[in-house]
Amino acid sequence: MVFEGADGVGKSASADHFQTWLAESGVDSELLSFPGKKEGTLGKLVYELHACPEQFHVSGLTPASLQALHIAAHLDAIEKWIAPSVQLGKTVILDRFWWSTYVYGIVSGVDYEVLQRMIATEKAAWGGLKPTTLFLIDRSQPLRPEPPEIWHKCRDTYRELLAIERTQYPCETISNEGTMEETQQQLIRFWKSHLANRDSERFRS
Repeated sequence: MVFEGADGVGKSASADHFQTWLAESGVDSELLSFPGKKEGTLGKLVYELHACPEQFHVSGLTPASLQALHIAAHLDAIEKWIAPSVQLGKTVILDRFWWSTYVYGIVSGVDYEVLQRMIATEKAAWGGLKPTTLFLIDRSQPLRPEPPEIWHKCRDTYRELLAIERTQYPCETISNEGTMEETQQQLIRFWKSHLANRDSERFRS
């Protein structure tokens, strides 16, 4: 189950609350994120490098090199954590997907061909593994200060990507305009609908 959305829409909080609800409901689940926050991982290093390059004595990163670092962290997480967890039957809640690489790459001006080749590498690593559902968390305005022009471009690009990708796997827009409890109820309804559809398919087979 993937959670995506522009910075400041409440995506990470929604993913965290949903995973907590799953665990309390007895579902064997795990919350992971891109690029990653686990200590001692490439993802954690990329996360810190992105947020504060000067602490690594890096004067700056080009938009393409930054997205390439994110892709590298994604590959590491897919191979070490995500695919093995899914194979063990766990429900993985993933905060961000390759969508973020695409959106922020487009908005930051990464060459389109270069960006597509990066994403193709990650898609190859995913193999046949696709989200059960991708939730695009959406708001009309961010919950925290964000550069308005960039933020709205990101939001629009996410919506354009949703229209394309929803033909490949289930994608749902979740409005986070109200309370967190209201957002969670939307997510829970989709989860219960997923379980009902899965049980129906098993019955037919």
